[in-house]
Amino acid sequence: MITFIKLKNNGLAAFLLLLIIAIGYLSYQNAEDYTELKDVFELEKKELESELNILIKEYEKVSYNKDETSLKLREELQKIIKLRDTIHNLKATDYGLIRLYRKRISNLVEENKKLFARIDSLRIINTQLTTKNDSVKVALVQKEDINTRLKYKNRFLNQEKRVLSEKIATAEIIEISSIKTEAMKKKNSGRHTSTSRSRKTDAFKTEFNLLENKIISPGPKPIHIQITDENNNVIAPVKKVKLKNNNKILYSDVLMADYHNKQLSVISFIDVNRDSINKGIYKIHVFVDGVYSGNTDVKLK
Repeated sequence: MITFIKLKNNGLAAFLLLLIIAIGYLSYQNAEDYTELKDVFELEKKELESELNILIKEYEKVSYNKDETSLKLREELQKIIKLRDTIHNLKATDYGLIRLYRKRISNLVEENKKLFARIDSLRIINTQLTTKNDSVKVALVQKEDINTRLKYKNRFLNQEKRVLSEKIATAEIIEISSIKTEAMKKKNSGRHTSTSRSRKTDAFKTEFNLLENKIISPGPKPIHIQITDENNNVIAPVKKVKLKNNNKILYSDVLMADYHNKQLSVISFIDVNRDSINKGIYKIHVFVDGVYSGNTDVKLK
């Protein structure tokens, strides 16, 4: 009986020993499997983080503006950074989430390709628009340059035209020689002789020549003579006449010269009342064809 009990105890001990060995082996095997699983987990974490870091760098290379596309890029970048940080903080016990995040990253990569394809398309369009805009700017600059040159050319032409008009206007003026005027007294015989005394002056005789002018049209040319005293009073006034500059003068004599572009002698004889002639200087002004031509003076004692 005692022997049976001993055998029974020995068999139990052996069973327990085998059980302990089996449990230890299984524990060891599980530890090995856990370590291996943990290594795989960490490796997959690093792979996912690496993929996300590549995406982040692609987003960071893009220049941002204030448009809708740039705002979308910023939002996507923040999502990727947040996802990377989430994966980085996963523990080995969260191994089941790795598959979920891998699928999510796969979808994110596809969306990223489409988004960047759109950005490249927009960049190409923007480059084309920029090139076209530059061409338009160049055309505008060229046009402005042409307009500026035309403006200066027109200004120059207008100036030349004005100078030419002045030359033509000057060329159409009949110039005269020096004017000779003398006071005349009338004798009993009716003849007139020169005098320098005011109380004997009965007339003023004025002589000059119309000079040659090949440009002006020939024909009758009015000549007005005006005599003024020291107070600018007109002596022996006839009536007023309008000049080419629109000024009006009161003249003392008018002649009509038949001018044919050659030199022509002109003589004016103006009778005056000697009682109205005083001592002093008298000016004689000559106007040919409505234009002031010159003057001279006579001093009377």
